[in-house]
Amino acid sequence: MRNQNAMAERQDFDAADFADNLSMMTDEELFALMQTLEQESEDVAVDVRETSDVFSKIALVETAIEDRFPGQLLAPYKEWQQRRTTV
Repeated sequence: MRNQNAMAERQDFDAADFADNLSMMTDEELFALMQTLEQESEDVAVDVRETSDVFSKIALVETAIEDRFPGQLLAPYKEWQQRRTTV
């Protein structure tokens, strides 16, 4: 039954809709979402990773960050994380 729930979650995930929502977020919101998704990914059991939408969302957020900051990859996100831990 657990796998069925994971599959249902996967079917409910609309990547295009999620990506559209990312484009409307501020940089702060986007970075905070990335941090949350990274934390969630640590809790995803190995046997359900293929059906979890967390990793798909991380990839889409990475792309959104890279689109906003061309040529910088995830450096702006890493700098944001650094600022938050030193404050």
